[in-house]
Amino acid sequence: MNLTREQRDAVNCDANTLLEACPGSGKTRAIVAKLLRCIEEVRGTPRKIAVITYTNAAVYEIESRLRIYAATGDLDCCEVSTIHSFCLNNVLSRFYWRLDNYAGGFRMIPPDGDEFQHIVQDVCQRFSLNYFFVREEFERLTRDASGRPILRRTSAISSEAAYDFWNQLGERGAVDFSTLIYLTYRILQEYPSLSHALACRFKWILVDEFQDTSELQVEILKKLHDDGNSRFFLVGDPHQSIFGFAGARPALMHEFSTHIGARTDFQLSQNWRSNPQIIAHAELLRPRTVPMVPAMGGPMAADTSVPQYVHHSSSLTALQDHFLPSLADFDIDYGEAAILAPDWFTLFPIGRFLRDYDIPIVGPGARPYRGTHIFARFAENICAYLEQPNPRLIRNIQRELHRIIFEASRQDRFDVFTYSGLVTIFRILQIGGTLRSRSPSAEQWLTVAATEFGSLLVTEGFLPISSANLLSESAAAMCEQMRRSRDFDFANMTVSDLGLFAPTGRSVHLLTMHAAKGMEFDAVALVGLHEGQIPNRRSQTTEDIDENRRLFYVAITRARRFLLYITDDGRANNTPSRFLGPDGLGLL
Repeated sequence: MNLTREQRDAVNCDANTLLEACPGSGKTRAIVAKLLRCIEEVRGTPRKIAVITYTNAAVYEIESRLRIYAATGDLDCCEVSTIHSFCLNNVLSRFYWRLDNYAGGFRMIPPDGDEFQHIVQDVCQRFSLNYFFVREEFERLTRDASGRPILRRTSAISSEAAYDFWNQLGERGAVDFSTLIYLTYRILQEYPSLSHALACRFKWILVDEFQDTSELQVEILKKLHDDGNSRFFLVGDPHQSIFGFAGARPALMHEFSTHIGARTDFQLSQNWRSNPQIIAHAELLRPRTVPMVPAMGGPMAADTSVPQYVHHSSSLTALQDHFLPSLADFDIDYGEAAILAPDWFTLFPIGRFLRDYDIPIVGPGARPYRGTHIFARFAENICAYLEQPNPRLIRNIQRELHRIIFEASRQDRFDVFTYSGLVTIFRILQIGGTLRSRSPSAEQWLTVAATEFGSLLVTEGFLPISSANLLSESAAAMCEQMRRSRDFDFANMTVSDLGLFAPTGRSVHLLTMHAAKGMEFDAVALVGLHEGQIPNRRSQTTEDIDENRRLFYVAITRARRFLLYITDDGRANNTPSRFLGPDGLGLL
């Protein structure tokens, strides 16, 4: 594996290490290289290497690279997972019986599940909260070491509402992600021998996106370190710390690295993603101690495209007159373009506008039903593959099946990515194809396919018998939501239409700036760049405003070739964001 000098120096360090990596600097390559080096130390021993990432997408990326570079059997030497999966598999699933309230067992419910959203709706009704505005805040709720909710001053949720939410989960024997972390901490705090045993199991713990790690997660890592049996390789960027609402703080990186005595003199400063002009804008907005520079010989190093700023009567007009024509001028496919906004609300009318012009989109306004339905994305990708077979869609189907299994059984069944899992996927595709040949109706297909897929997954051992109706119930909810939609012709919707909602690489991505973290696109349009949106109107402190600046920094650095800033007069009080002015990019 080819590494830059900066990457190689960090990978070869045998001490606890903190590696600060700028956007597009190849941090995943550095993590995989470090992992391969660590595997050499544990091969043939009972110990393992843990790699903790922030998202499942990062898990899949690291595992796919390992399959390329690792030797046969090396995958058994490591455990790649999100922090939630790490805590679930190594602590809570094994020792939940030590907790009085969960001695009889528990079940995980993820934030995109129907049951989770139903509980949120009930709490919103009890406390007179607007579900549409606060549902994401419930998904991001976190606790401190004493179990109290961590609520920012700008939060619309009260402590009473947070406790009511968690109490309802407890009454159902359910655990959300924040409770999972809290219960893991409690177990390790009350039973130090378990913490010691866990530290003995992992010789190295590699942590990606460390700037997004919450205080309670850091406390868990401290317990593993303090037993003296695990070493740490931390990768992160304080300039991209944007999840303060979830308890993350940029200072935690350096507080924890000081606690473990890590070396902090390693930097990845070369950006391989963006062209020099986009990099210059990012540096202007938020200068780094070690400046971010274009990677010599990188794919975008010679690109001369300059970021543009436009102000229009509406964002829709700006997109129509500037962004869409620029995609054609630069010969950029829709699938390599994204429209980012500080919030979902700004994106909904854009989604409807693009769909009316027959431009395929992924994001709000794309679906006539909630994408959080457990069967939704699984069914979409299957229908897309039936319409036009594409290996990329097989990978999407595997990921969605992994998500469904996790929600149903709280098990990380990574065997869905093995040969046996692939056989099951193709059996599902065969069933789906047979049903489509009988009738093109999306309603009939969803109803029958969900039943038959669920039955097959139970037979193949991927779903427990108790979850046999999980997909059918989700499909029924999808159909009911489409049936009630006033501006959607559900009666004439076909299986092919359903496949259009899958992210096949042909669709413009509509994302919030938070959701775009970790992604990159050839072309990016930033909309909603107004005071009150970014920085958010509820952000009054220096700390809050600085986090908004970091969020804007993340949005800028998603672009590879073309970057467009958009402000508009869509509202009477719209004023361009201060980040576009003299104290930011100097565009005003």
